[in-house]
Amino acid sequence: MFGYANRLLDVDLSTKSITVFNPGEDLYEKYLGGRGLGARLLYDLLPPGADPLGRENIFLLLAGPFAGTIVPGSGKYVVITKSPATKGYVDSYASGRIAVELKFAGYDGIILRGSTATPSYLYIHNDIVEIRDAGFIWGKNTLETEDLIREAINDREVGIACIGPAGERLVKFATVNSDYFRQAARGGVGAVMGSKNIKAIVVKGSGGVKSHDTQTVMELVKQHIDRIQDSPVAKIRIIHGTPLTLNLTNAAGMLPTSNFRKGVFEEADKINAEGVKDSTIKSRGCYGCILACSQITKAKEGKYKGTVLEGPEYESLGLLGSNLEVSNLSDIIQSNLLCDQLGLDTISTGGVIGFLMECMEKGFITPADVNGLQLRFGDSEAVHELIHDIAYRQGVGNLLAEGVQATAEKIGHNSSEFAMHVKGLEFAAYDPRIGYGTALSYAVNTRGACHRRAWPPMVEVLGKENPYGIEGKAQLIKDLYNDNCVMHSLLVCDFPGKMIPIKNPEYAQYYQAVTGRPTTAEDLLEAADRIESTIRLFNNREGFTRDKDTLPPRAFKEGLLNGPAEGRYIPKEALDTIISEYYALRGWDEQGVPREDTLDRLEVAAERRNPFAPVSGQ
Repeated sequence: MFGYANRLLDVDLSTKSITVFNPGEDLYEKYLGGRGLGARLLYDLLPPGADPLGRENIFLLLAGPFAGTIVPGSGKYVVITKSPATKGYVDSYASGRIAVELKFAGYDGIILRGSTATPSYLYIHNDIVEIRDAGFIWGKNTLETEDLIREAINDREVGIACIGPAGERLVKFATVNSDYFRQAARGGVGAVMGSKNIKAIVVKGSGGVKSHDTQTVMELVKQHIDRIQDSPVAKIRIIHGTPLTLNLTNAAGMLPTSNFRKGVFEEADKINAEGVKDSTIKSRGCYGCILACSQITKAKEGKYKGTVLEGPEYESLGLLGSNLEVSNLSDIIQSNLLCDQLGLDTISTGGVIGFLMECMEKGFITPADVNGLQLRFGDSEAVHELIHDIAYRQGVGNLLAEGVQATAEKIGHNSSEFAMHVKGLEFAAYDPRIGYGTALSYAVNTRGACHRRAWPPMVEVLGKENPYGIEGKAQLIKDLYNDNCVMHSLLVCDFPGKMIPIKNPEYAQYYQAVTGRPTTAEDLLEAADRIESTIRLFNNREGFTRDKDTLPPRAFKEGLLNGPAEGRYIPKEALDTIISEYYALRGWDEQGVPREDTLDRLEVAAERRNPFAPVSGQ
């Protein structure tokens, strides 16, 4: 098929053997690419029960079938592995030049197995694949690492994915960074890369990506460029980017505040879309993007005046800002920059620090337990100190680096009641008590408390759905999950899909024009069903069944303390009802295990198999 490189690079770091495989047209057609292809590969290639930070774990970095084309938002890559945070399946996404260079070099993705004996980086230039010494960059922050690599190879036009000190020290929410300020951030993918002693992956390609029907691709792109002019949502997102979401969540009473006790932040106007716009100096777009929604900000005041950052995005504003009751944008910019440099997920970082602040407020810990800090909400200097300590695993940072679930178990005092996570992954910046759809989307989420599988507030808050009505919520979440699964397997950005918008029938047109394979929207949705059941099988195999599909006690027992949703909580019985409905719609049994007839219908093999036929070796 066109679009695909039809080759995967398989690197055994322990033996230094490098092989090129063709997964075969059947696997591409059934699983599309991105999330889908990676899910099947992880299921087949990873032994059950493997240690996420052990040599057996596999690290996948994949581009999609559209990468290197002009399909809107196609400059994305995904990292897929077994998560050290949840011990289950995880996928984590970012934009970056590395996706495009990977395709130009002739590969759809990279599989890393084993680990090197000493710090190394992987260098790829077309058919040249080398494991090189990384002594000169080990210990450096991510921005320094990118600069030093470009200087060492005398080439600035390369794709780089790298880790920071947090990844080297196996922090359970360490990131993989690219293009300086882009992160595959969730689930500890950077720790897996660090466990393999790989500091960076560097890719340069001199080829191209050929589409089956370039003229149709160009015509579709032209239609979508024109559609932006008629889309008020797209136009305002170009101006404000993701910080606009804070205006919406604060107004709806679902903005994380004071470790998810409140849903409204009284000083939100300082860090919302208008507040960020006041510090924005320019915008930036990703490769293949027609929206250019990323904002470059410059701190305007205080100790960090002059600090420049791409961001902060909404999730960082929510978790490092309102959740910690920090309203000074310059301080949030500094927190965000530290996380980017050190290689930390801003969501999990803000989540675990907010939890620790509440523990001190309740008297469960003392300053002696936390490096002498008098922790309190709103103290940005303490936040900066803790970010550093987490990345380097110093003092209490060594505990926080394990994530909020492990930290709560260590502290005790029933603090697990307000440790805000699902399956070990800290909450994204949406309180699930805002509606049953949002609660369901967190509970059944394969990778944990994630906002990227679905965004039900679009319907429950901005639409006409009753947030606290049960009827139809299971179908809503299944539909939203499938729509996102299509985008994340084709590996296109959510923003063009949702803001222009581009619907599944049009993605099917793109897919047919790029690959040459006749495709309908129904074909894409069937692939999404197949992919989601494959991922569920993986988690079932790793011990995840219905008992893991839940929310923390705070969501069931405590009402929000302020805002439009004041007093609201999620009755566990109601959530259990719609979880059962969701399983039934998926064709899974009451424990969330895909039924045999479902696997037969979707042609999902429950046994592990070798999906590769080698085409060449090095």
